[in-house]
Amino acid sequence: MSASADHAMLRIHLYGLLRRLVKDSRPDEDTILNLEARENENFEQLVDRLGLNSAEIGDCFINGRLASDSSPVKDGDRIGLFPFNMRLIDGGMELKHSPYRRTN
Repeated sequence: MSASADHAMLRIHLYGLLRRLVKDSRPDEDTILNLEARENENFEQLVDRLGLNSAEIGDCFINGRLASDSSPVKDGDRIGLFPFNMRLIDGGMELKHSPYRRTN
């Protein structure tokens, strides 16, 4: 899945089990999917477009900030997609379900 340089693009960094979205990806290399951005798309819509469901993903980020379903996704964004079974460096607290998570 890629688009020409004249289209708005997203850089999606895939981790763990989600590397399967890129054919022949290897765990010892960065797995990056360049995908055409869509106008007015949010994170939930992007996940759906990738053929994933919310049960498959864990804590994910847009430009280094925790993503929620309603987070807007736009041209030039760097998205980090982690599977449900990967723990974060902070000791494994699942931020998505934490009362201390950022909401904006």
